Amino acid sequence: MDAVCDGGGNRDMMRVAANDEAIGPLFEREVGESTGGFLPCGICSVRKASGEIWAICPRRLFALGAAGVSDRHASLAARVLRLGGFSTGEEVDVWSEVFLRDRGPSGEKFNYRLDYVLRSRRPKSAPVIVEVMTCSTSGGNKAQGTDMQSAFRRAVLLANGILSEPVASPGVNIRQVWARMASQMIAKSEVAAAWGGRTIWIVQDTLAAYIRDQTALPLDALHSPQWEPGEVNLVVSDLNGPKALYSGPIRSEGSDRRCWLEILGAPYVPPVTSLTDKLDGLESLVTLTVK
Repeated sequence: MDAVCDGGGNRDMMRVAANDEAIGPLFEREVGESTGGFLPCGICSVRKASGEIWAICPRRLFALGAAGVSDRHASLAARVLRLGGFSTGEEVDVWSEVFLRDRGPSGEKFNYRLDYVLRSRRPKSAPVIVEVMTCSTSGGNKAQGTDMQSAFRRAVLLANGILSEPVASPGVNIRQVWARMASQMIAKSEVAAAWGGRTIWIVQDTLAAYIRDQTALPLDALHSPQWEPGEVNLVVSDLNGPKALYSGPIRSEGSDRRCWLEILGAPYVPPVTSLTDKLDGLESLVTLTVK
């Protein structure tokens, strides 16, 4: 962000009180004074035991702030602005974390938070939604020390020679972020398209690979080599910049046309014997008699 860490998408987990008894005295007083009484952890990615590096804060993958775009995100920002339909020299206003709550004529609810909303200063310009999806961390049990705050404290104590034991961090919660993304992807893309704009989703390449393996979505069939946008637009990026665009319709327009609704399907339907054989080897919890 080219700015002090604000905790990103894991705010409460990524901030420790500046008066923390264990590590507070190890920091300059000005640190807490400039951050509202918190020590910002500044942990935006973690390395798994397998060696993979996963972003756990959306700011690490992409951020738009009051200072504009940092050099680290410049290439990705340029791609996003082009996909949004903006032209060279055009002035674009940016809003962050916009909560949109509305109710339909029959009581239906639209209740979502939009990461970023971009809109040209040209009259009657359609809004463009930008969503950044990165993983969170698993394990939030402070009593057992499996939360990120505890891991941060141990890392600081280790760095200062106060602790000698190796530092282990919480794991990466891939499935949770994927479930949240799947529940929002179609709705937010559909709404932006109805407004005359579009939604652009930014995900890390490791998360895209997980989606490819865990859902029925034929991601390769939706690859857009010319970076031509559609109804749903998924920009895949590594931690250095954009790599590919996967784009296409929300719903299939023909029997052989692939669509993004397939992201909700199972990648493989196992035979029922894979379940029944397992049940036959397990003792049931209880047997009920229907009355």
